[in-house]
Amino acid sequence: DKSAILWRRGSLALGSMSQAGPPSPHKAALIILNDATRAEEAGDAPTALSLYESGVQALLASIRCEVDAGVAQSMRSKAAECLERAEALKRRAGPSRSNSTRTLQRRPAPLPPRPAPLPRRGGGGPSASLPGPSAARPVEKGSDEAAAAVEGAILSEKPDVRWDDVAGLADAKAALHEAAVLPIRFPDLFTGARQPWRGVLLYGPPGTGKSHLAKAVATEVAATFFSVSSSDLVSKWVGESEKQVRALFESAERRKPAIIFIDEVDALASARSENEAEASRRLKNELLVRMSGVGQGVLVLGATNVPWELDPAVRRRFERRVYVPLPDEEARLTLLKLHLGSTPHSLSEQQLRALSRRTAGLSGADLSVLVRDALMAPLRELQSATHFRQLTDGCWAPCKPSERGAKKLSLLEVPAQALRTPPVTHAHFDAAVERCRPTVAQSELARHEQFTREFGAGNAV
Repeated sequence: DKSAILWRRGSLALGSMSQAGPPSPHKAALIILNDATRAEEAGDAPTALSLYESGVQALLASIRCEVDAGVAQSMRSKAAECLERAEALKRRAGPSRSNSTRTLQRRPAPLPPRPAPLPRRGGGGPSASLPGPSAARPVEKGSDEAAAAVEGAILSEKPDVRWDDVAGLADAKAALHEAAVLPIRFPDLFTGARQPWRGVLLYGPPGTGKSHLAKAVATEVAATFFSVSSSDLVSKWVGESEKQVRALFESAERRKPAIIFIDEVDALASARSENEAEASRRLKNELLVRMSGVGQGVLVLGATNVPWELDPAVRRRFERRVYVPLPDEEARLTLLKLHLGSTPHSLSEQQLRALSRRTAGLSGADLSVLVRDALMAPLRELQSATHFRQLTDGCWAPCKPSERGAKKLSLLEVPAQALRTPPVTHAHFDAAVERCRPTVAQSELARHEQFTREFGAGNAV
């Protein structure tokens, strides 16, 4: 139809733009989907289905990197549209395809668990992903395979993050302690009308420690911890996404006490609209049904940077909504010390406190970048040094050409075992603070504070 023709033209235009240089993940996904469309028009159903699958997976992965909420929503709609096109193509191809054709459509092996990044981000932690369901699975085995895939979301090893590793955030810690720790350690406290919370939403600007808090919960409680994101639950096949959600909650019920952590929950449960794809609507309905029927011993923990984009019905299922704000002065001081760790430095307590006052408006992730920048400064001095002198212990340290014992050497000429790295100084941090810029805009903070006034539970702005 006309809309499909216009979409294909847009995809071709983006594909031609990408030839000028390395394409962005978004454009790369559209290039793959454009190839899928051409394969479909050429009558090559197996190739088209395989390309549709790869393109949709790439498009869903690029949503995580998209900061514009409107663009992200458009990308999600496009992914759902392509899933429906693939399903329609599969139905047209019919069951008469040969075994070799079905082999070509089989999805690749499940991806390994995601590596553990530094505290994001705002972001994600050392959590395992749900392996994707097989595209060629027999219908009667779907439930068993979905249940088996859920096993990949269980954290087999506890993250090495404790409450003390999370600076500040006293209100968020108290809410999570009340919702997750007390019901598991002291179940007798929750009897009769006093029932534990079933859903807790952590919301706030990116980089403030929401995922870090979830990892601390996983460490502190003796419960089965499921860690998933929207890309783990969304499937290209009709009905598979709902099946994954169902299997996730059923597995949590069998393994309770259990905690289901859904990172970036807004990508999975954004507000419904008239032009929403049917597959996305069914997925949200299944999530709503499962969250409503969650039994005692199961906690659903969600995290989002854009709480105002959540569907109102999903927002209501999160009975406790906890604002995770930017760190205050004391929290920034603690974060500076945590990120410095055991690295040799010459900063006094007064200098660190002065730095914490100067870094107002920075998130925890921003402070991590700032400290890393300051820690790299001594290495830059080593690289730019033209003279070194030998110390009494035999090590070599950079020096000025006029200093006694100075010898003209480059860094690569100094023995690696005998190199003395200069300590981090206050001047290094001064330069890093001048270069560092906050990643959270004031307008975004205002939206979070407005949401807290309207829908927040148990927190003051």
